[in-house]
Amino acid sequence: MLQDLDILEDWTAIRKAVASLGPHRVKVDVPAVKADRHHHVARSEEGRLFYNNQWYCRGQTICINRKDEYPTSAIITTINNDEVWFKRLDGTKSKLYISQLQKGKYTIKHS
Repeated sequence: MLQDLDILEDWTAIRKAVASLGPHRVKVDVPAVKADRHHHVARSEEGRLFYNNQWYCRGQTICINRKDEYPTSAIITTINNDEVWFKRLDGTKSKLYISQLQKGKYTIKHS
């Protein structure tokens, strides 16, 4: 059996040897799931938003859901190529990026 001091000395020598080798890099294969990272279909066409097989346009009332938050009612004010502007019932304006809808960070539905 080794003494505690001998074990600690060996452990210290092993750690120093590993540290002197530098960072160990292993090439990791990218999983096929990366290509399917967008869970929802969302795109802008001619001033309208196509999201989850439904069309949304300026002036419509929507319900915006975000994980871990209460749903919010809002009115769409502008739809651009990469963002949707809306006005909440309290008068504040905000925007959602279409990429956020595609990734599922936010979801919307007709009110």
